[in-house]
Amino acid sequence: MLPLPGSSRPSGGKPRIFFPPPQTPTSASFSSTSFPTILSTLRTRTRLTNLTVSLLVSALIGSLLLNILSVQPHRSYATIWKAREGAQGGWDDAATPEQHAAGIPLSMETTISRDRRYGELEHLVMVPGHAIWIGREKQRIEDDDEWVLQPAQKGGSVRTFIKHIQEGVRVMKEDPVALLVFSGGATRAPPSPPMSEAYSYRSLATTLGLLPPDTLPANSSGISPLPLNLRAVAEDFALDSYENLLFALARFKEVTGRYPLRVTVVGYGMKQRRFTDLHRAAMGLPLGGWKYIGIDDDGDTAYQYAGELKYGYTPFLSSPSGCHPPLSIKRVNRNPFFRYHPYHTSCPEMAELLEWCPPKRGEVDDPSQMQVFEGHVPWRDRKEAAGTGWTREKW
Repeated sequence: MLPLPGSSRPSGGKPRIFFPPPQTPTSASFSSTSFPTILSTLRTRTRLTNLTVSLLVSALIGSLLLNILSVQPHRSYATIWKAREGAQGGWDDAATPEQHAAGIPLSMETTISRDRRYGELEHLVMVPGHAIWIGREKQRIEDDDEWVLQPAQKGGSVRTFIKHIQEGVRVMKEDPVALLVFSGGATRAPPSPPMSEAYSYRSLATTLGLLPPDTLPANSSGISPLPLNLRAVAEDFALDSYENLLFALARFKEVTGRYPLRVTVVGYGMKQRRFTDLHRAAMGLPLGGWKYIGIDDDGDTAYQYAGELKYGYTPFLSSPSGCHPPLSIKRVNRNPFFRYHPYHTSCPEMAELLEWCPPKRGEVDDPSQMQVFEGHVPWRDRKEAAGTGWTREKW
């Protein structure tokens, strides 16, 4: 404890001066002899306390000011876009009128230059992924060890996956205006590599020689269709069957600049009702332009159909967009690499559907009682614009 002022006075001496009288600020006052006096004054108990309090208050005020100045409101892209309207220079110098009208950030849209033949594609052929092929040799593609599989998929499912790929390529090959989309994210946790199901499917199709880069004969208008290898793409973010279809529509638009007029899905036969009666209906896709090709595993599949009804069809009937448990929990478990899909940005006209999460209902037995999306979707615009007849754009 510091001594009290009274106790620090020497006996018989002069009183100690704690508040020396002010001095005229001359050059002599800043001499080497004045520094000890100033230091001694600051070290006295009263001065030390006042100085400390002053420094603490100053630091507190400074910290508060810095915090207030550093907190800036989050600016959405819509806000940035509005603020940019009317401005000159920057990305505007490199953007075309079409890119300006797309509603996509110009920093992204200006990196895209499509072959005009992509704009002629109108048929989406989608193959949902179910596993990840990590092999490289064509001779071993049917070995379970060359795949990242769930226990129930071992012993025969690999051959079915290959059939799905082959059938998807066949459908795309027979239609020069079709785009094949393999859909499926990086759904398996380490030690599985951060590879998507879709990428592995497309790699397998290339290894099998199903996607040659050969130029195709010109059509009646003298335009050569895109080679097969340029009409097969991967959609790398879907975490379940609902997202397989939804994200494939978005990926089609990313590649072609438009939405498809027809949709064909190649997958398990046991999932046909889930895709056709639930996913398609929930998204408002017209049935007239819809086709599902089902291919199941060989042998007795009764247990698979029973599992599909319990763990797939029925949960989606109660939660058509899959945003409630147990379906939402599956998505969390299937996203071990913390990936975000880009479709809010690349397909802004689908934003409302991408965010659709209707309240979960109890037991629903009839698909006609299922909740469906009633907001804005591009394919519904086509129907309304065409009036009573859809002509070329009829689904």
